[in-house]
Parts: sequence; structure tokens; C-alpha cells
Amino acid sequence: MWHRKPAVAGSFYPSNPEQLKRDIELYLNNVPDTKLSGEITGVISPHAGYMYSGQIAAHAYKQLIGSGAELVIVLAPSHRARFTGASVIDSGIYETPLGGVEIDEKTGRALLSESYFSFFQEAHTMEHSLEVQVPFLQYVLGTFSIVPVIVSAYDINSARILADGLYNVLKDDRRKTVIVISTDLSHYHSYDTARELDNTYADALAGFDIGKIDNIIASRGAEACGHGPVMTGLFLCKKMGAGKVDILRYANSGDTSGNKREVVGYLAAAITK
Repeated sequence: MWHRKPAVAGSFYPSNPEQLKRDIELYLNNVPDTKLSGEITGVISPHAGYMYSGQIAAHAYKQLIGSGAELVIVLAPSHRARFTGASVIDSGIYETPLGGVEIDEKTGRALLSESYFSFFQEAHTMEHSLEVQVPFLQYVLGTFSIVPVIVSAYDINSARILADGLYNVLKDDRRKTVIVISTDLSHYHSYDTARELDNTYADALAGFDIGKIDNIIASRGAEACGHGPVMTGLFLCKKMGAGKVDILRYANSGDTSGNKREVVGYLAAAITK
């Protein structure tokens, strides 16, 4: 059991809970009310500081309002630690300025028996890509439990094995489960180059073709720091019955900061069945 304390509150997002609530509420209120045709299985959300990507993330999280999700699997990339497979926190509390979220011990412990899953604390201690998703989840869902998974595997076969392990553990769970996939897109290109790379990725994503997505990344036709979580999450959502990806919003840091010389791309998407 581990009480994971906030690592990037006050830098990536406000540490003051009231300010954090106000910011998230503002982001969500700026998203038009749209209803997707299918049932939400998962969402894809960026993980930069809220001032850069919070408004984009809100397009994903607005789709979870009223979803009734009880269990959330968050798949995020590792930016600081090197390890094999995926690291899952199997029990404890995941804390943000909005309070603590229970880590689902039943699911976490079961995952540790699956191939490529382990608990490597260093992968989680300072990792922002997962942490920044949690305040949004707290705001839109209220009470839920979480399974925090940092994915280090970036090849398609490992992603498939991780997805199989997740599905084995989740398939008989009757709770409403949602998969959250954390990724940013291209990094530090000019504004126009970034849009070209990111549009290529978005088109492949919208086709729900995991092999094509992997080939585009391998050939450097696009970039995604969460490539492993994306492939793992898409494989898992397919096994859960999903058949469609809707791109909800795209922008890059040039749109939000005004600096268009070296930008980072952000995308929000919903995965439905």
C-alpha cells in the first residue's frame, strides 16, 4: 500500500484546491455539449501543464460526465524512469489537491500476476503524465477508484500482451470501467510542421488501425510520447468491444501560448462501442 503524494501540483496545475476546481470548471464550460453515438470505453487526453493543454483535455473529460464510471484505468508514459513492461500501483491512495482517490486493490493485485506487470515505485514518484489526469477525473466523476499504470513498453507486441493482461483482469468485473490514455503528440517543431505531423497521427487514430499507428511512429511520420499507452489502450478498448475513435479536439502550444517556433501537440479523443 502506498500513499502517492502530488508531485507537480503548483507547477503543472494549481495547488490551491479552490483555484484548481475553478480552472477545471472553466475548461469544461468552454466545451460545447456534444453527445457521441456510442458508449464511452475510453478517452485520450494530453498531459502538459493545464495552461497549455487543460482546455484540450477538457474535451475528453466532458464526455465522462454522467458516464457512471466506477473504475478508471489510467495508462500513461514514463518520462523519468526506465524499466520493462508496465508499473502498476496495486493499492493505496493517489492524492491531489482535491483529495485522495482509492487505488483499486483488487485490480492492482491481480495485474501483478499478469505478464509484463510489476510495481516500480520510481516510475510513479515524479511522473506528471498520469498525475495531471486525476484532478479532471475527480471533478467529473466524484467517487471512483483508480488503477495507475505507467507503461514503458513501446513495441506493438508488448502493448498487445499488456492489453491481454488488463483484459484478463477486467473481463469479469461488473463495474463500469473507463480507460484513460495519456499522451502528447509532436514535440518542438515549428507550428506548421507540428500540425502536419499531428494531423497524420490523428487520421490514423481515427481509423482505429493500431498497426498503421505503429508504422507511422516507426517511420517518424508522426510523434507521440505516449505511444505505448496508446497502443495498449486501443488494444484493450477493442477487446472491451469498442469500434470507433472520435477526435474531439486538436491544438498545440502555439495556439495556447502564442509561441509558434517550437510547439507541442495535444489531442483529445473518445473511444466508443
